[in-house]
Amino acid sequence: MKIIMKVSLWAILGLCLCTNVWAQDTTARKKDTLNINKYKPFDVNLQVRNLYIWRGFRISDSPIADADLHYTTRDGKLAIGFWGGESFEGSYKEFDYYISYKTSGFNFSIWDINNFSNYPNANLFNYNRASTSHFIDVTAGYQFGKSFPLSINWSTIVQGRDTYTKSDGQLGNAYSNYVILDYPIWKEGTSDLHIFGAGGFAFGHQENFYGSKPNIVNTGLTFNKDLKIFKYHMPLAATAMFSPEHKLGALQLVFNVF
Repeated sequence: MKIIMKVSLWAILGLCLCTNVWAQDTTARKKDTLNINKYKPFDVNLQVRNLYIWRGFRISDSPIADADLHYTTRDGKLAIGFWGGESFEGSYKEFDYYISYKTSGFNFSIWDINNFSNYPNANLFNYNRASTSHFIDVTAGYQFGKSFPLSINWSTIVQGRDTYTKSDGQLGNAYSNYVILDYPIWKEGTSDLHIFGAGGFAFGHQENFYGSKPNIVNTGLTFNKDLKIFKYHMPLAATAMFSPEHKLGALQLVFNVF
């Protein structure tokens, strides 16, 4: 009887210890999950590109690095940030500010784009349309549902170095527009392929920010892949771009370092 009681006591003690260890392990895992999902209002991202293409333009033929320092609200809908890029050999330089908002498939953004590569004496606070290195770009877009995952974005330059000469000789805002359609045509695991096409135009003018006349300025394919190096994940995007208006093409590789 004493032996049975001793065995029972040891069994109960062992069960208590195991339960305590399991509870501690569960608490630790919960803490890890909370840490992983912890809200981070401020963050920074770094990308490296073999060259830089933007809306049908080859902005830089040299490799560039660009950083995005931003604040995001807890629900992830509103973001405010700074974006900057520079080519490795120093010929391309850009420093932008932006604010964006997304909800229920809609997205809105305002970017103050300041590519001052060709403005050696650029004044950051100069917004005179005749001499500024800035232009302010406003975008509204919509992403359709999963059954028809088309996205459309319409961007209009509302201020800055997007100008035309009026009949009285004064400079006026051209209000150039850029409209892009994007559609995913293939997906497998963490990889997908998109096809896109975009046009540039200005109401009332042949010439616009994107070309000498209304035209297709940017079309091609983008392949996205989650590149895994040992335990490190590095998202990769490869874009084959063709511009009928500019009569050029390029293959851009973008590595999301962090």
